[in-house]
Amino acid sequence: MGDTCTRACAFCNVKTGKPGLLDPFEPLKIAKATKELNLRHVVITSVDRDDLSDGGANHFSKVITETRKINKNTTIEVLTPDFLRKGDAYKNVVKANPDVFNHNIETVPSLYRRVRPGSRYFASVDLL
Repeated sequence: MGDTCTRACAFCNVKTGKPGLLDPFEPLKIAKATKELNLRHVVITSVDRDDLSDGGANHFSKVITETRKINKNTTIEVLTPDFLRKGDAYKNVVKANPDVFNHNIETVPSLYRRVRPGSRYFASVDLL
């Protein structure tokens, strides 16, 4: 979903700012790269996209769907953002049926606001 994150976590070295538009061809590009590399397992992850109404859940779903179409024997793991304040958006990812649904918590509750100021510990726990 691009190279620009909408958050500024203390541990991360990813560019923060206003991201560009989603690449509508990214799901197919990822599927083709998975095929070309003959991957048996693929992990699909992204930057946080709080600017999107669903946090990018639909985009994750499209990547899973396209990857499955041409990579029948590849297992798919998603490492998602927390979809904070996006309601049930994560369900769109779950409906796409990844083999593994993953989300990093990063740290303990007492350090969360300092390390991940745009996130909430228990929102991550609830997501999982």
